[in-house]
Amino acid sequence: MLATSHRVAHYGTGDTGSQALRDVIGRPELELVAHLVHSPDKVGRDSGDIVGVAPVGVRATADLDEFLSIDADCVAYFATDFGREPDDVIDEMCRMLASGRNVVTSTMPVLVYPPAAPPGVLARLEQACADGGTSFFCSGIAPGFTGDALVLTCASLCARVTSLAVHERIFMGTYSDPLSFRYLGFGQRPEDQAAAAQPTVTSDAFSATFSMLADGLGIPFDEVRNHREYAVADADHTTAAGPIPEGTIASVRLCSDGIVDGETRASTAIIYSMIDHVVDDWAPAVPPAAPDLARFTQVTVQGEPHVDVTLTLSGSDQPGVDATAARVVNSIAGTCAAAPGVHSPLDLPIASTGAFVR
Repeated sequence: MLATSHRVAHYGTGDTGSQALRDVIGRPELELVAHLVHSPDKVGRDSGDIVGVAPVGVRATADLDEFLSIDADCVAYFATDFGREPDDVIDEMCRMLASGRNVVTSTMPVLVYPPAAPPGVLARLEQACADGGTSFFCSGIAPGFTGDALVLTCASLCARVTSLAVHERIFMGTYSDPLSFRYLGFGQRPEDQAAAAQPTVTSDAFSATFSMLADGLGIPFDEVRNHREYAVADADHTTAAGPIPEGTIASVRLCSDGIVDGETRASTAIIYSMIDHVVDDWAPAVPPAAPDLARFTQVTVQGEPHVDVTLTLSGSDQPGVDATAARVVNSIAGTCAAAPGVHSPLDLPIASTGAFVR
């Protein structure tokens, strides 16, 4: 017997949004009923044609009113927040929630853990959920899984936890998003990105990952120290998002340390690489004979017992995108069934009901 069917309205067809749309179309318990786009060249086209699958009889529109005129249980919101005013994004989400549609998304990662979101933003989303009797859920793979939900699952195996660490390596050469390319400084000289590399200190309340870890472990961090490091290209490279000349930034490592009583008790280090081979000596190393373009995560929990988990995502040229899309799509059923409000991975179960190949 199939899971309860849900009518899904989809918004956004970038890298992650396109994969999510293919997931929605391919799932027997989900029915695509509406599709909102920004690009004029996509307006009027069949949604299936836009993402390279068979036609589904739903034509994309750029008109939000038209999009919301079609009855739906849930909006899969994958419009980007890069280059947009945050208030504009929240305005759209709130309008959808207040109209009686649940919302699942990977947009605006600060919303992954609601207590870490700006209070004004959280209040607006909660009011919209109350007005529409709906639920909101934001997730992804990082934040939303590898650096927080997965870590807390691993830590649940321990009677005592002393410290924890997460190291990730993500190959991004096939990603076509120019905004992420510029934000991380790819193709620029390290000295031109010196300001972005300066260490910063924040409260864990300003980090979705560290705020979730703090609450999940029951120990708030005194502060979170952040910095980034660069590795440069060994030759000229061309990527989907832009060129990487020799000697310019090819890999970026974003590091954060959660401090308690002057000691590092939790640390994360995520490597984003725009070329398909390693030009640094950072962990995690790529294992011998590893699949091409695989995404690697190492979770280490020092405790009783010691837990060491390696997660590898592979099978496509963008496995992280595939996993992000799937995690959000897999949350549709749980979000639609949840009590009205803004939810996090700590209180909303995510099951891949309907994903099993029959």
